[in-house]
Order: sequence, then C-alpha cells, then structure tokens
Amino acid sequence: MFDNQSSNSTGSPLFANTEISMSRTARFWILLLFDVPSIICTLFVLFCVFMDRKLRSSVKNHSLVLLLILGLGTQLIDVPLYLNFILHSSVVPPNPSTCIVWWFMNIGIYNGGAILLAWTAFERHIIIFHDRWISTRKGRIIVHYLPLLFLILYIFTFYIYAFYGFPCENTYDYTLPYCNGSPCYHADPIMGMFDLFTNFIMPTLLEAFFSFSFIFRVVWQKYRSHLPIQWRKQRKMTIQLMSLTALNLSSNVPLGIFPIAYLCGLPSDIGFEALQYFVFLAYFVTFSLPFICLASITSVYKNFRQKILRRRREITRFAATVRPDNFGMSTMVQIK
Repeated sequence: MFDNQSSNSTGSPLFANTEISMSRTARFWILLLFDVPSIICTLFVLFCVFMDRKLRSSVKNHSLVLLLILGLGTQLIDVPLYLNFILHSSVVPPNPSTCIVWWFMNIGIYNGGAILLAWTAFERHIIIFHDRWISTRKGRIIVHYLPLLFLILYIFTFYIYAFYGFPCENTYDYTLPYCNGSPCYHADPIMGMFDLFTNFIMPTLLEAFFSFSFIFRVVWQKYRSHLPIQWRKQRKMTIQLMSLTALNLSSNVPLGIFPIAYLCGLPSDIGFEALQYFVFLAYFVTFSLPFICLASITSVYKNFRQKILRRRREITRFAATVRPDNFGMSTMVQIK
C-alpha cells in the first residue's frame, strides 16, 4: 500500500520497523469484524452478477467485477496473514514465500485496484457520453475488453517480475508485519520510483480528474441543452463513481503525499504516526468496495429475496397440502 523507497534512499528508519500505536488486540478485532462481512458481501455481489445475464453482459459492471475479485486477494490472504501475525506475534509460516505472497497482495493487488479504479472513472465517460463507441461488438472489443485485458496483464506481469524476477536481495523480518514491509525493488531508484508514481500516484490523480470531470460534463450538458438531467439513467452510476472516488482518495491521497514529501526532504519522523494509521485504514477501501457495488444492484437483491420468499411459500403450501388431515374420506378409501 505504501512505498518505502523514500525512507530507504535517505537511510532513515524503515516504515515497518515500528508498528501502529493501536494495540494488536484492537487491530485483530477490527480487521476480523470488517473482513468477514466484506467477504460475504463480495461473494453475494459476484453471485448476483454472474447469475443475472443482463448484469453479466453490462460493460459498466466488468471493471467492478475485476475490482471485487482483486479485493478477494486482500480479504482472503492479506488480512488473514495479518490476523495470523497478531495471534503468533510473528509471520507464520516464517519463510520467504509467505512474505512475498503477503507483499504481492498488500502492494501489488492494492495498487492494481487503484489502476482499475482510474480506468473505471475514465470508462464512465465513454458509457454515458460516447456510448456509440461500444454499441457494436467490434467497438466493445477495442474500447472495452482490450484495455481491461491489457491492464490486468500489466498489473500481474509487473508485480510478478518485481517480487520474483527483479535482481535484488530481499530482507525478511518475521517479527514485524509484512516481514518488514519493504521489498528490495523499492530501494532501486528506477523501479521504485516507477512503481510509486506510475502504479499509485498517477492512477489516483487520474481517478480524481476523471470523476470530477464526469460530474462537470453531466452538469454542463444540462446547461447547454437547457434540459433536465436524466438522473434516472445516470444517478446510480454517478453516485457509485463518486462514492468509490471519495473512498479511494481519502486513503490514497495521504499515502501519496507523504512519500513525495519525504523525497523532497521532509524528515521521516514528521507525520510518521499519521502515515501508519493511513496504511492501516487503507484496508477499509477494500472492505467498503463490495457494499458500494451492492447499492447498484438493489433490484437484483430484491428479486433474489422475492424468489427465496416465493420458494418458501411454495414449500409451506405443499406441506400443508400433503398433511394427513387434508385427505378426504374418498382418498382414504382409495388408499385402502
């Protein structure tokens, strides 16, 4: 989530050499109580999307589905590793493979989510203002599917190379969260800076730009045409986009400002404790994402609930029909 190359390059203490001041017990219960509902909500949303043909084929949902799938990596691997660390006061099992997997989920998947959110904000412009670009199968392949495929391949290719192929020697400390929290490629002046600015800061800035410009274009279109905004068509998408942006920016802006400030000469002890809290609170971006997505499929939830209730009524009606006291005398005679 947070790159330590600024600290590494200046020789100041690494971020992970100390832990957040919040007690481990409090962290354990906070993560556990938020992670479990988030996993359930994620699986429910994915189930609704995959089972509903209309939602499954809608281009506006594809990037969100990918975000939810990436989020499962944090929910099912990153957070359990953190909880396991708190329980044992060390990384278990204590080997490099565990640390690299933890880094991959904590850094690679989180930054990958930031990249996909930036694309999601940009794609909303296409869906609303340039829908003719994706009105044909060829257009959807070129404008929608190929960019998503490229981004997914880029995210996994870059971080697989960074964690497994980059020529440097990692240092592991199994007594600290994230095995000291700083993979060795962060210390490289080119690789580390590229990861920080290209995979984290730039996507965050682009997401903010595309989201706020989307709102501006909606209002400006209404002003130019002197027509009321068709919020029935755009409301859910706009609210969803702004909710995702507000949530992501509240975490990523501080996480981006601090390393830039440290690179510019700010002493590492200034804002250090606040930065630790922002790193921890970044988990709540992943925890909140499925609930924001759930708000956009309310109709599916209602239909799903109605089907369950109707099924229960049918079972109850069938049970009442086959009770012995419902058989008439003629039926009893026939049975004999």
